[in-house]
Amino acid sequence: MIRIGLTPDEVTFLGVLSACCHGSLVHEDREIFTQMTSKFNVLPKCKHYSCMLDLLGRAGLLNEAEEVINNMPIKPDDGVWGALFFACRIHNNIEMGERAGFKLLELDPSDDGIYVLLASMYWEAMMFEKSM
Repeated sequence: MIRIGLTPDEVTFLGVLSACCHGSLVHEDREIFTQMTSKFNVLPKCKHYSCMLDLLGRAGLLNEAEEVINNMPIKPDDGVWGALFFACRIHNNIEMGERAGFKLLELDPSDDGIYVLLASMYWEAMMFEKSM
């Protein structure tokens, strides 16, 4: 695309980042994410960050994922926190998962599903006192 003179836009980057995520291409994803702003002047939106965090989470890079969230220039949305939360559940990081879950509850305290997922996470970790 670039070789024939077309300039990628935010939708193009979303597709490429998503493909990197599903292909487990961590290095390539980081490079493309960086080039969005440095080379193409496309500001990442929460959907772009969600793709990045989904990939980092699948790869078990939870600390890096949380650092990305903490350094985002925009307010993280439920997709961003949800990507971290689900990665924490997969990798049994209860402490970080709890932080992400509570952020999700701050965004939408009426979402019953988040309460159920938090309770399930506690139950799976045998933290029965918190799951009730």
